[in-house]
Amino acid sequence: MSEAAVEFKQVSKNYGAGFVLENFNLTVPKERIVTIIGPSGCGKTTILKMINRLIEPEAGQILLEGSNIGELNPVELRRNIGYVIQQIGLFPHMTIEENISVVPRLKGEPKQQLKERTEELLSLVGLEPEAYRKRYPHELSGGQQQRIGVARALAANPSIVLMDEPFSALDPISRIQLQKELIKLNEHVKKTIVFVTHDIDEALKIADLIVLLKDGKVVQSGTPEELLNEPANDFVREFIGQERFKPLVPQHTVANMLAHHLSIYSHFKVADALQYVEQHELDALAVTCEQNKYLGIIGREQLQGEQASSSERPINEVMKTDAPYVRGDAPVSQLFELLKKNRIVPVVDASHQLLGAVTQSSFIEAIGKQFNREEVLA
Repeated sequence: MSEAAVEFKQVSKNYGAGFVLENFNLTVPKERIVTIIGPSGCGKTTILKMINRLIEPEAGQILLEGSNIGELNPVELRRNIGYVIQQIGLFPHMTIEENISVVPRLKGEPKQQLKERTEELLSLVGLEPEAYRKRYPHELSGGQQQRIGVARALAANPSIVLMDEPFSALDPISRIQLQKELIKLNEHVKKTIVFVTHDIDEALKIADLIVLLKDGKVVQSGTPEELLNEPANDFVREFIGQERFKPLVPQHTVANMLAHHLSIYSHFKVADALQYVEQHELDALAVTCEQNKYLGIIGREQLQGEQASSSERPINEVMKTDAPYVRGDAPVSQLFELLKKNRIVPVVDASHQLLGAVTQSSFIEAIGKQFNREEVLA
């Protein structure tokens, strides 16, 4: 069994005015969010549409989990690949439930299974099933419609989902919220997501792997950290933005990256903590005693798991005590490494009193503010 979800092998495509892709090679790993980014005309959408055979190559092979897609029935292929586009494309005369279940219905799944799957997917994308499944698309906001688009793409339980600038038409707040939800969603459903975007900030935020293209060729492929820390050439620097490659200056300290209101007392109950994180859309909380001494971490997913059987238990009985934390004078580089794998890193003083916590968002915001200050002073 191939470890790659998709492989392009010596693929070429010519629309008549020259090659968009020529002898193109690319490997997309399984169960990762892979963003494809680059200037207009570099081949991003062509690559995406080749995966589900909306565009056919002139030469080369495209393998889907080891099988040559050129030998597969294109209709069956598309029914087993999720597809989310910018325009969403919901059927206006169908209810939300009918929109989500289109492909499974075509595949002959029983009605009860369709209903259960629809309810499960609505919950996954953060919409209450009973409140939304009988509504029509025009009754939903743009962000809600795009959530339905994502749910529909997942309805047939595909192993791979293609997303062509799905959030670009949304307002900034909805876009940021859906970016966060996509990351959380894929931690749960573990799909291979190939995501085309023009927005480098979006790519850096959501991607496990970024593929940067120019003139139909891969200029650099790697994690966001690899592109930021080891840009392959001047084009990568220019496209990502020179300011992102500035060294961390002394003004960057752990103290000015702290996000507050991210802690809870250890004697609080699981139900209380879950209500707090959901109300404030948090991923985790630092746990302290009443004297503010740091004790551990409790995460949203852990709280959700505990809620069914032990909602009245105090947090100190279920929290993680081995989560990493740093001192207030820790180097920013140490914090950066910890945030690659942890959404929240508590910060303590010499006596183990909690000063606050740093999240991935507060870290990025602090760096961004520093760049803005430098530009104003320049």
